[in-house]
Amino acid sequence: MNISGVEIGKGHPCRTVFEISNSHNGDYERAVALIDAAKDAGADFVKFQAYTPQELVELRGDGPAPDPWGARGWSMRDLYEKAQTPLNWLPGLVAHCRDIGMPWFSSVFGVGSLAVLESLNCPAYKLAALDHSKRRLLWMVRGTGKPIIRSCASQHRPPGNDTALYCPPGYPQTPTSLLRPLKRYDGLSYHGTDPSVPALAAALDARMVECHVQLDDEPSELESNVCLSMTQFAEMVRQIRATEAWV
Repeated sequence: MNISGVEIGKGHPCRTVFEISNSHNGDYERAVALIDAAKDAGADFVKFQAYTPQELVELRGDGPAPDPWGARGWSMRDLYEKAQTPLNWLPGLVAHCRDIGMPWFSSVFGVGSLAVLESLNCPAYKLAALDHSKRRLLWMVRGTGKPIIRSCASQHRPPGNDTALYCPPGYPQTPTSLLRPLKRYDGLSYHGTDPSVPALAAALDARMVECHVQLDDEPSELESNVCLSMTQFAEMVRQIRATEAWV
């Protein structure tokens, strides 16, 4: 797979993905700061999440949000609205990536978000573990002809030639044996706070590791328990590159 001139696969370094998710806390300038942090930390890619709350409700349903937000009376739609990266931010964020030479791609969740991303010439699409097998979404993304990265929580990777990332169960993920399932996958999608886990995955021949990341001094309001700090991410990249130099 090639994304914006960056080769992914055997014979190439493990590619590191800096997932911004909702760590911007609803502030555009913080989203820009996260892109700059990704560049400074040595990330190979920045990844956005592009969706409307309605798209996620259609994919995953509504109802009470999990605690602690459910205890406050939030629905899943409320949570999606709080967490979203507004689609009208994306042209500016993509332009900033281009200005500083930071390759990017995005998760996608529906027709509207896909149309916006296509207008920005998104070079590749990520399908989340909860949605990667939704046929309508998968066929729609396949229609773009762009590379696809799919996360999956199953011990067995999905069929096909897409780049497939093992996404261990849990949010945050609990300690688990990576070795057996990871051998069947191309990499790891990590939701946790221990930088040694994705570094270990790279040592076990993962070709891509994806981590949620937050600024050191401005943690994610919603997902600090599944994010590495910027400093931790930079240390993870250092460990991966040091390991590659010896192997």
